Amino acid sequence: MKSPINLAVVWLALAVMVTPVCAQQDKSIYELGASQEKYKTGGFKPAPENIETNFGKLEFPGGYPTEETAQKVYDELDLRRATQLYLDMYPALSMRGMMIGTARDYSAKDCSHVSVTANRLDSNALFLTGNTESIYAMVLFDLKADGPTVFEAPAGLMGPVNDANFLFLCDIGPTGMDKGKGGKYLILPPGYKGEVPDGYFVFKSPTYRLFSFVRANAEVVGKGEKAMEFFRKNCRVYPLKGGPKDGTFTNVSGMPIDTLVPENATAFEWMHELINYEPAEAFGKEKLGRLASIGIVKGKPFNPDARMKKILEQAAKEGVAMSRVIALESRQPAAQVYPNRKWESPFIGDSSTFDPDGYFNLEARTTFHFTADGITPSMAAQMPDGLGSRYQTTYKDKDGKYLDGNKVYKLNIPAKVPVALFWSIVVYDSWTRCELQSQPYPSISSQSDPAPTVNKDGSIDLYFSNEKPADVSAANWVKTLPDQGFFVYMRYYGPLKAFNEKTWIPNDVELVK
Repeated sequence: MKSPINLAVVWLALAVMVTPVCAQQDKSIYELGASQEKYKTGGFKPAPENIETNFGKLEFPGGYPTEETAQKVYDELDLRRATQLYLDMYPALSMRGMMIGTARDYSAKDCSHVSVTANRLDSNALFLTGNTESIYAMVLFDLKADGPTVFEAPAGLMGPVNDANFLFLCDIGPTGMDKGKGGKYLILPPGYKGEVPDGYFVFKSPTYRLFSFVRANAEVVGKGEKAMEFFRKNCRVYPLKGGPKDGTFTNVSGMPIDTLVPENATAFEWMHELINYEPAEAFGKEKLGRLASIGIVKGKPFNPDARMKKILEQAAKEGVAMSRVIALESRQPAAQVYPNRKWESPFIGDSSTFDPDGYFNLEARTTFHFTADGITPSMAAQMPDGLGSRYQTTYKDKDGKYLDGNKVYKLNIPAKVPVALFWSIVVYDSWTRCELQSQPYPSISSQSDPAPTVNKDGSIDLYFSNEKPADVSAANWVKTLPDQGFFVYMRYYGPLKAFNEKTWIPNDVELVK
């Protein structure tokens, strides 16, 4: 502990440094101008004629660029803009990945097709940090094709509806308008001018395409055919104009699906398709302007030449590299959940809009969307005890080393995990950020059958390694892959007071010496 005198000196020094800055910021433009030294002829100093950069020497004889300099600048400018667009458009690209994957791999042909992971979501499915424990029901909306669309949700479901930009539209379930009792949700397309009937929870979407994956607790709705029967009897999605109708329900557990964003120039073709289908207002003039600067214009063909194709390929690779660093080696102080632990929050700042301080935290947004799917305040902000869900992840062991599939690790979970529903541990692939394909369900939870062995003090020891350690129950072990990094998520469903107040704290993953 620092002495009161030392602390006083520190605060005084800070006050001395901050006061002049604040005083300058509080001045009117008149006062600010009057406080500065008047300009004297010849006082302005232009940048030098020759400028050294990381992309070569730039020459401006007489103030004009040489032909070589102009080409260098435009190549670099296009690369920088394309790389930034890869980062900025990633949420929309990720949403498109889920939509196209659902339509292609799950054969969803209309909004009434409900894809159900009735036997849970297994590692065949490339969904970013998908949960192995819940029963998902996935619905794909296209309001341009169907017009206003109704989602009749029964009690027992929870989850978000997100738009084409991966922005939150509404929650269904305990944190939604139905408060967990079920109800009819009516989603209106952009610019809708028609009548709105009574009896619905009504939301107007800024985009035509939307996606929802609501979850059900397997202990409530069952698994397999029992879960399928629950959805057939209780869930319906249909265009308002045609009235209620039965849907198509498919058990997609075990079916391979790829929802990931391309890590090459194909991502820019996706951007072109996105802005052409959706209203221009969904993206804003600034973003549309940046897209236009690299040849992606709404209503016009996208035909990059050989030079631009090479730049776009490089931009995608650099965008992925930046995203990987931002997400897996965060420099955001708010990412760390506990002062003396390696656990991080995928929602940095506990905000699903990534603007807790009044501006967009771009790195927080990249961290989430590069590693996860599904935007809802109920997974980010603290909810009343017993409601919502909270997630924490760790990429490193107790000593700060990245988790390595060649090694053996132990995670001790203290007794009495403070949840109203259940907790789960899932292991993910550091390359894809999807379930590690070492076994069908690389996870352990309080709902596991068989249940993990419990220690005498009520805590549970879990192990992560390529080979099961001797004397460790198979129910307490998740298989990893050699020469392959991995990371761990811990989910808390219905977190209680001890979790919210951080009086119960999870231990770090430890390397077994």
